[in-house]
Amino acid sequence: MIYVEEKDFSRQIQLLSFLAGSTELSICAWLYPESSASKLASFEVTENTKSLIPVTTYENGFQPNCTSLVPANESSINTFRSAHSELKKNCDSLALYKNSESSWLAATIGHEGMCLVQDDNLLNSLLQAGFSASSEAPSWW
Repeated sequence: MIYVEEKDFSRQIQLLSFLAGSTELSICAWLYPESSASKLASFEVTENTKSLIPVTTYENGFQPNCTSLVPANESSINTFRSAHSELKKNCDSLALYKNSESSWLAATIGHEGMCLVQDDNLLNSLLQAGFSASSEAPSWW
């Protein structure tokens, strides 16, 4: 696991954009359990019907809702970027998925100021791109 401490929302979005620029990925937003939003950043909120693995796990096996999975391209990422205040109220995390895989590749957890990347092979490219990435979790995590 790679840990990237980024408190700034804009940098978190840049990280997702950077990763999506190198391979074909999809993106969705995972909602807080208490959120009742039916749309988020103009994307429909649905039950997790694709059996995606959420970024955050909850007690009692609660499965959070997420936005529809869409291609992680410049347009969709900019749509999420423009919805910062809406995301702050309703969104636990933004996650990137490889096509046809249920496990997320990377995620931003905005309220924690943390980005997680599951592919350790990406560490050097993240560092070269100027992200404060490490294979060791910060002490507070």
